[in-house]
Amino acid sequence: MSVIIENSGLLTLLQTLDKKENDDNRVYNGALDRLAFQMANQLVGNPIDALTVEMTVQPAVIKFTEPTIVAFSGADFAGEVNGRILNTNRIYLFDRGDTVKFDSQKRGNRLYMGVAGGIETEGTNVLSSGDELIMKREYTEQHKELFNILRTNNTVNWGVDYYALTEVYISDIFHIVKVPGVDPKIYEQLEKNTYSVHNEKNRIMMYLKGGAVDVAETANGHDIEQYGLRGGVFIPEDQPVITLNDFDQPTTASHVGTIPSYHLHKLAQKRPGSQLQFKCIDIEDAHANLYAHHLWITSLFKAIDYKLSKELVKEKL
Repeated sequence: MSVIIENSGLLTLLQTLDKKENDDNRVYNGALDRLAFQMANQLVGNPIDALTVEMTVQPAVIKFTEPTIVAFSGADFAGEVNGRILNTNRIYLFDRGDTVKFDSQKRGNRLYMGVAGGIETEGTNVLSSGDELIMKREYTEQHKELFNILRTNNTVNWGVDYYALTEVYISDIFHIVKVPGVDPKIYEQLEKNTYSVHNEKNRIMMYLKGGAVDVAETANGHDIEQYGLRGGVFIPEDQPVITLNDFDQPTTASHVGTIPSYHLHKLAQKRPGSQLQFKCIDIEDAHANLYAHHLWITSLFKAIDYKLSKELVKEKL
């Protein structure tokens, strides 16, 4: 038995948390929204680095061939199964024959599906219509108890509210960690302008459109060949381009800074037309913000663990 991708949507991938190369030389470049990836696994009781399904812009139509515990996290899409509305960041039990469809998203760009017990990799990680996901069924005792709890209502009465995630998703302000040798005037130009997402080349680059940036004076100029890095801010002409996970080619464009990891979650959820404003910071400030963000995520995941444990205790009473 398996999970069937009836319609693959725009871009549906089996995805890892971090960059990984399998024994058969298949390369996974990691989730663009690492928080949503981990939260989908946390909600269903998996290790946070278990494989998920990453869906972009238009999610897949998914059919279940056996009882399966699932959580969706990331973009605020409108999901439906058997006339029932589905919410992100909540646990669901789907039965044999259930088919999940998503209509339009209120906000966001990518949705992640975590499957209790895990899923296998088989063939390419790019999923097409008709493909099947093989289930590992590595069920823990907690998973088995969750199955019993969810048989009645197919869900729980709690979840992570989208507005509880405003700290990492709602704001349009993005930090840029400064690069030594770059003319401060470039950062002034970046901060005074508002940019919109013009286009995203699938998981490779995000093109922005807004006020022109003059990089003629930067020491990090067009004569230096370098490899793109995740979250790197480059100015190939006079408009910023941000490199994403799948960017692996050398470039001579001016590298003026990097989006820190604690802002890459919301960057992954920006779609064409979305607004961005930049605040340029030193690396010391980025480290402090990263630590604070780590503490926030730790407390969030502890809260999910507590709710899961409380649900299991209630069932035993």
